[in-house]
Amino acid sequence: MNNVECPQIAILTPTYNRAYILPELYKSLLRQTSCSFTWYIVDDGSTDDTKDVCAQFNNSKFEIKYIKKENGGKHTALNEGVAQIQEELTFIVDSDDYLTDDAVETIIKDWVIYRDQKDIVGLSYYRIDKNGQVIGDKYPQERFVDTYANVRINGNVSGDKAELYRTEALKSHPFPVFEGEKFCSEAIVWNAISKDNYNLVFISKGIYVCEYRADGLTSAGRKKMFENPLGYLEHAKSYLYSGIKQKIQWKYILMYIAVSRLKKGVVKNAYRNCPRKIKFLLAYPFGVVLSICWKRQLKAN
Repeated sequence: MNNVECPQIAILTPTYNRAYILPELYKSLLRQTSCSFTWYIVDDGSTDDTKDVCAQFNNSKFEIKYIKKENGGKHTALNEGVAQIQEELTFIVDSDDYLTDDAVETIIKDWVIYRDQKDIVGLSYYRIDKNGQVIGDKYPQERFVDTYANVRINGNVSGDKAELYRTEALKSHPFPVFEGEKFCSEAIVWNAISKDNYNLVFISKGIYVCEYRADGLTSAGRKKMFENPLGYLEHAKSYLYSGIKQKIQWKYILMYIAVSRLKKGVVKNAYRNCPRKIKFLLAYPFGVVLSICWKRQLKAN
């Protein structure tokens, strides 16, 4: 592949106090069969020796760009990284995960097939565990084109996947930031891109190895919801549009109402900003009950 044909990839890693595990990801990048990428490390205000560890990642195979910012949560680190990326594709790889040796080569070979189709905004592969088992559900076909909403939401394909997007799409769909909150679901952005009728290519191959750790965001549970109600409100709202099945919209309107009651003064604005106002009114009593149950569960824990 010559330079004209070969797409440039940005591997974007937001990190916070993960100096102890970052070298594993670095080693996997050194093992890549193609090094047509730049590694962007966005340090979200780490208080450990992340900066010193990253300074030791010197090599001649690929460029590394280390970015330090004040702590604001993973979503703000992603916004900061995307703002600086110039490469064609952005692949978000968490600091406690790593890639298969042929991940970048696989991406390049696949993307050159689809890159000129402007309705296709990215690729979606499997995440796998250390034993090679697919995380969550498998795709219904080996390779196909569809929207994120049709496959992951309406099609109920569960589990984290390895998704990468055109950088320009991520630049035009940044994560919302709410003062005092440090968590915002990535699904907000994926849903927004899907809502604009962009497709992904779904490919049944594992290229991303992950292990959910006790100090990771995935393990934080419902406590995050109480600490970041506006972010979760936006998360629920992102499922309330016509491309989503009705039964799923009802599920998220309940969540939308319940979350709106977790912070004083939010309910009125939540109704005003709700794209499904009739559903809001019909489901409101049930949403109140759900919020009461959540509060009791939090106190019990």
